Amino acid sequence: MTPMQHRAVLVCVLCVLAVLLTFGITTTLLKKEESAPSVPESVADPTPGKDLSGHYQIDNTSAALLTETADAGTDYLNNTLFLGDSNTVRLYNNGLISLQQFCAKEGIGTQVALSEGIVTFKKDPNHYTIPQAVAMMKPRRVVMTFGTNDTGMEVPDFIAHYTALIQAIQQSYPYTDIIVNTVPPVPADHSNYPHMDQAKIDDFNMALLALCEQLGVRFLNSAEALKGSDGYGIADYYTSGDIHLKSAGLKAVLNYLRTHALQTEDRRPDTNNIPTRTMEYVSNPSSAVAAPSSEAVSSSESQAESAGSSESSSSESTSEDKKFEARYRVDKNGGGTLSVGNDTGNSSVTYTVTDPDKSITVTAVPAEGHVFVKWSDGLTSKTRTDTGFKQNLDVTAVFGTASVQITSEGKGAVGSSYTFKAALSGKYAKTENLRWYANGQEVPQAAGKSSITVVVDSSMANASYKIHAVVTYNDCKVSSNTLTITIGSGVTSESGSTSSSSSSHAGSSGSTSSSSSSASSGSSSSSTSSSSPASSGTSSGSSKAEPESESKAESKAESKAEGEAGSKAETKPEASAGKEAEGKAE
Repeated sequence: MTPMQHRAVLVCVLCVLAVLLTFGITTTLLKKEESAPSVPESVADPTPGKDLSGHYQIDNTSAALLTETADAGTDYLNNTLFLGDSNTVRLYNNGLISLQQFCAKEGIGTQVALSEGIVTFKKDPNHYTIPQAVAMMKPRRVVMTFGTNDTGMEVPDFIAHYTALIQAIQQSYPYTDIIVNTVPPVPADHSNYPHMDQAKIDDFNMALLALCEQLGVRFLNSAEALKGSDGYGIADYYTSGDIHLKSAGLKAVLNYLRTHALQTEDRRPDTNNIPTRTMEYVSNPSSAVAAPSSEAVSSSESQAESAGSSESSSSESTSEDKKFEARYRVDKNGGGTLSVGNDTGNSSVTYTVTDPDKSITVTAVPAEGHVFVKWSDGLTSKTRTDTGFKQNLDVTAVFGTASVQITSEGKGAVGSSYTFKAALSGKYAKTENLRWYANGQEVPQAAGKSSITVVVDSSMANASYKIHAVVTYNDCKVSSNTLTITIGSGVTSESGSTSSSSSSHAGSSGSTSSSSSSASSGSSSSSTSSSSPASSGTSSGSSKAEPESESKAESKAESKAEGEAGSKAETKPEASAGKEAEGKAE
């Protein structure tokens, strides 16, 4: 073959090899593509029932991880602001936190939480983002629970949005402690939300711990309180087939928070002028869950849903089936109950209002030793009637302690005098609201005086007098102990008595004391009071009183005061008592 022919053959061979090589590579790639999953592995839900116990790995030596502590108690929770999605809303709807303790919305994700105004306040038409609201509410600490609505994201995108949200809060209010809570696990049976992936949630949470280390915030691994041995959420903590926590699960989270507390110095410069929250959107008080799709969307879908929800809130206001929630509760410090018609003794009452013109009447009833102060929205009438609903209502009845104790000193002799004194206790027990009574009749001249002196004259001899005082606040009456004195026909010798009492309304608390002077004095005095069905009593011989009330020494002094005060108060039952009360007053 000529050299030219050799080159031609070589070219042909090379061409054939190139064709064969191209065919082989193409075939291999096609087979590989056919075997690839239709969705990324990180998004595909693992086989139902697959054991994930080994998937979630947390660095227990991380400086960001909150470790177990002594129980920090309810005060720790009360000073915490909860931020998040539907599981945070459920804390409120299950009565575990107050409206003032959370900023959250069903179906919200990290990206939307940064930009959407979901928080409203009373007497303020504006809508605020979560970072803006945190700055206004000045919380001691915040607990952030986001991520359930972000599982359509890849881990890096989720962390990027979460980082932006944390940094926005740090910038808006740098004085609060930030705690990042784990994304709640889902149970093995989450058939209502089949797209949810527990392995993906684990990946989110492991990445969140690293994020907390980078930003200098703390990580609450509450997932370990909710997970079973298989790596999924404990079924008893969830509604069947659902991903949302029931009351038992929510309580488990709060208990974990209390026992993994972050104790730091309070860095807040002040806690003044904190606005009162309102709830702009309507939640379902029984479930706090929107349509299932709202919890099972990608980040873009979550944004669209939140925007749609915001737009629909105004249009719904004219809808006939618009529902509002009216919730009334007693302040966490107690001090009374709520009464609705014949239904009494309630710590809270809740109504679903379908007719905006419906009227709801609730009365705040003080307990013994307390007065009603106000409702949290500023109303000072203990009985309120609400109607014309345009949004949800959440108000708290606030009560305060109050008591009044009276004593008496003096001589039961004609020409001598008795001095009655009232000791008031409690911020809302004020002297200007004090009234004195003799034998059930008010002594107008003694009103607003904590000390009155009554001169004993002959018209008061051979008679008994019952003296007590009443202090009022917001139409609530607190009665003192009652001093009973008897003036005989004799003269001189001292006697006294004392006891204390406090109550709500017109009742008084129960203790009794009595003392009598020597026979020659011709006068005696005793002190009684009752607010409970039974009262206790004591008596003593001449010149010595031992009441069961606060102290024996006081009892002696009171008995004296009663004798003198009552002695004048009642010969001419009302006129004489009132006239003599004018004699001397401090």
